[in-house]
Amino acid sequence: MKYVFLEEDKPVVISNALTAEEESRLVDVLKKHREAIGWHISDLKEISLAYYMHRIMMEEDYKPVRQP
Repeated sequence: MKYVFLEEDKPVVISNALTAEEESRLVDVLKKHREAIGWHISDLKEISLAYYMHRIMMEEDYKPVRQP
């Protein structure tokens, strides 16, 4: 894996097994569709919180334990 910067401060991880031509084509596609990449959760527009968040309901007197 290696980092490629689409913008100055926004790296993208890509495979280092790509040829120079494949890497160039991939970077071109990623730059062209930059708005489709979510850099932060807040960037993911029109996606319901229910898709990537969950809530664990527990009883009030429950004490969590760590198990091996």
